[in-house]
Amino acid sequence: MKELDKERQQAILKILNFIQDGGELEEAKKMFQAAFDQVDVAEITAAERELIAQGLDPRKIQYLCNVHADVFKGNIKENKENSEFEKPGHPVHTFKLENMVLKSLVNDALLPDLAKWEKGDKGVLSKLRQELKDLAKIHYHYARKETSMFPIMTKYGITAPPKVMWGVDDKIRKLIGQANLLISQKDINKAEVSKAIKETAHEVLEMIFKEEEIMLPMIDEVASEEDWGNVKNEEEQIGYTLIQKPMNWKPKEKPKSDGPISIDKLSSLALNFAEGSLNLEQLSAILDLLPFALTFIDENDKVAYFGGGANIFPHSKNALGNSVYSCHLPESVPRVKKIFDDFHQGKKDKYEFWFKPRHMGRYLYLQYFAVRKDNKYLGCLEVAQDVTDIRNWKTEKNN
Repeated sequence: MKELDKERQQAILKILNFIQDGGELEEAKKMFQAAFDQVDVAEITAAERELIAQGLDPRKIQYLCNVHADVFKGNIKENKENSEFEKPGHPVHTFKLENMVLKSLVNDALLPDLAKWEKGDKGVLSKLRQELKDLAKIHYHYARKETSMFPIMTKYGITAPPKVMWGVDDKIRKLIGQANLLISQKDINKAEVSKAIKETAHEVLEMIFKEEEIMLPMIDEVASEEDWGNVKNEEEQIGYTLIQKPMNWKPKEKPKSDGPISIDKLSSLALNFAEGSLNLEQLSAILDLLPFALTFIDENDKVAYFGGGANIFPHSKNALGNSVYSCHLPESVPRVKKIFDDFHQGKKDKYEFWFKPRHMGRYLYLQYFAVRKDNKYLGCLEVAQDVTDIRNWKTEKNN
């Protein structure tokens, strides 16, 4: 990444600190105009990273995020678009296509229909309800970003923006859910619904700006063709928002193989266990067949392996090598850290949870095992299982 001018960084940091301390938005804009003509995306994000390094909780920076965008909007240097992004099927082309549809849904349907409803047109109420249901499908757009794109940023040391943006994504999901709940009531409070829809629309449009003007150029600076290939390959496990499945796209250059030796080249290598042996081909096939979703986090709390035959939680190859904490919302990190601290300190060897995620409607059973050899901690194995059908068993099954 490019070397950043320290004086410019300090000037941006001064503006962000001014905002954080409750300074007026218009005054912040005047400060910016006095110091700059334009700024680079990397300069803004570096300044935000510095705020977090100084002790600002990433969750608290979320409410500043829109204010930052407002201050810098229109003053961000134009980034030359990667020509690959313009090709149908490329993950970025797909991402921007979804944003175009979402922007049209908000600006050309949801807000105009809201205005008609506010003026007394009761006939558009059913349209508003459907439009909010359609908007809730933004979850797939955000989930792909969080699962496959954020890990690219983390891998290359861009850690602050994903933390902030993930929190805002979750806030938008909740706003959409609340708007849907309010408008589905029998006795509708028009003022509450109008306020909820307008706030939701504003946040959705602001996020589109942040994704396209800040996040994507930032990823483009560091991502390899292999990184984008992983994003493409992982799209279908999550799904798309208000568009059909896009056409195929493949990286233009073949990924370099400078990592571990492929299992295909060592398939006949035998491993001896306490009771019997398996060659690598057999072991790999068995692991891929198990009715669980497996994740192994190594002794340094880095994601090392995904396996198993169950597709329960979306995951990305881009997350391999990243801290396990970067794979979770900031608000859930303390709970995750408690598990790993207890494993490292030898206080516990197992944690287990069972619950029913609202968006899945299925019962999940999660187990975390501390993996040890001769009392040495080697890492943690996470085993996730869908136990919905098992919970419904009433009789024996013998055939």
